[in-house]
Amino acid sequence: MSIDRESCIRHLQGMVRFPTVSSPDPDAMNFEPFHALHQYLEQSYPLVHKTMTREIIGYAGLLYHWKGTGRSKQLPLLLMAHQDVVPEGDHTLWKYPPFSGEVAEGKLWGRGTTDSKNNIMAHMEALEDLIASGFCPDYDLYLAYGYNEEIMGGKGPAAKLIADTLQQRGVRLGCVIDECGGCGSGASQKIDGDICEIIVAEKGYADYLLSYTHKGGHSSVPPKEGAFYQMAKAITAIEEHQMPYRITDAVKAKLETLAPHRKDALGKLLCDVSGNWPQLLEEFENNPALAAMFHTTTAITMAQGSAQANILPEKVTVTINTRPLEGDSLEDIRQHFLSLVPEGVEVTLVKGNEATPVSPTDSWGYRLLQSISEEMYPGIIATPGYLLGGTDSRYYCNICENIYRFGSFYHNSDYGPAHSANECMPVDQITSGPLFFQKFLTRYGG
Repeated sequence: MSIDRESCIRHLQGMVRFPTVSSPDPDAMNFEPFHALHQYLEQSYPLVHKTMTREIIGYAGLLYHWKGTGRSKQLPLLLMAHQDVVPEGDHTLWKYPPFSGEVAEGKLWGRGTTDSKNNIMAHMEALEDLIASGFCPDYDLYLAYGYNEEIMGGKGPAAKLIADTLQQRGVRLGCVIDECGGCGSGASQKIDGDICEIIVAEKGYADYLLSYTHKGGHSSVPPKEGAFYQMAKAITAIEEHQMPYRITDAVKAKLETLAPHRKDALGKLLCDVSGNWPQLLEEFENNPALAAMFHTTTAITMAQGSAQANILPEKVTVTINTRPLEGDSLEDIRQHFLSLVPEGVEVTLVKGNEATPVSPTDSWGYRLLQSISEEMYPGIIATPGYLLGGTDSRYYCNICENIYRFGSFYHNSDYGPAHSANECMPVDQITSGPLFFQKFLTRYGG
């Protein structure tokens, strides 16, 4: 078994060149780049496509299946990624064109290099080489690639369509691996050395609409308390009365595992989250990233009134984006808002999903992720993780108890930020992902 570096570079370049940008409205999406990407994958990985069945789910979702020998007692394994990318933004901010797949300065540049066409490449490169070497799994293997992860599923989440398809067929999965987490430098968390973060759960996502109706009229004769006045009171009340802070087992486990390795004062507090809770509450005031791990966040993100400056609005609306913490239901959050806003302000859930269940840290899949990481990067610090954002893996909770968000590539400061201009990955790490999955695939059957 081996992974060819030039093949990884060439194939990821090819994937990046397809502008597979997603949109909340599927009717507004251009699916031609997605279909072209499908053809490219088929041409680039002929053994994978000869060995595995492939189905198109929804508009452009991909579901692959490899029927194993059945000798293993392990339930099927599913590897995930998503084909879609966020819009590229202002091209003048990019050092190299965002869909060029340019290799320069020791990096491969372009939208999707880190989020998450690199993961598709990692799966495919690992499998193409394994098949060539004669490997056949003793368990069933699935690959699932959605097309609207970046817009939280839009009007029809592709990942949910794929998960529902498997559930309808009676498939029960033993392990799911999606993006995020992984191995890399601990510098960003004030830790000397490397960290292996296996994310066991993620926050939910929900948008709420606050609305208030008024008689409107001409702006030259404004009322004493207009629609925006009432909405301003609602916003102020919500901002000043955030959802309460509390400790969850998943967050506590992550922070207390890493705390002894931190080189700052916060590390001392995090060694005992419960015992140092009063001091941590004070710390939250100036540390939003830490605070977000301990409560359901609420962010006022959109507001709308009249269509013209000299018109008093007949209706004003405000959108609140929330990220529910485990234990806070979507209805709990709505009731919290209703208890704060003035009479007449309506609160409606637009869309959302609950926080995910917490996957166990003693499963075969978790232990295998950890042991391979420790083998590849001796001395690495392994920890369960908790994700503040969201992934497509949340749709698989009904058919799998062991869901882990774990990026297979080694990450350091040489990567360009996902969702921003100059997204890129260092080519000297481009084989780390496929090599990891080769080890995982050959050992998952036990």
